[in-house]
Amino acid sequence: MVSKSFGLLQDIPVCTLTYNEMFTPSHSNMMLWKCKNCSKEVTNRWHHYHSHTPQRSACPYCPASYSRIDTLRSHMKIKHNLFIKF
Repeated sequence: MVSKSFGLLQDIPVCTLTYNEMFTPSHSNMMLWKCKNCSKEVTNRWHHYHSHTPQRSACPYCPASYSRIDTLRSHMKIKHNLFIKF
């Protein structure tokens, strides 16, 4: 499993599974789904699925990239002291 804290393009585990193929119900908790790509158990399959897709939102100020635009906004606000509407 790759650490999400890096946010760099080369650190992203890209998966060829479709959204419906990627998850199985968790045995430990009925509210969780287990990812077949990285074995992480998640509640929000849609958000997690996009962490494995190649589409990225890149920070214009540093090498970081994110699978979700709201995560990029948070990064820019915290790391670069910027507030940007997309």
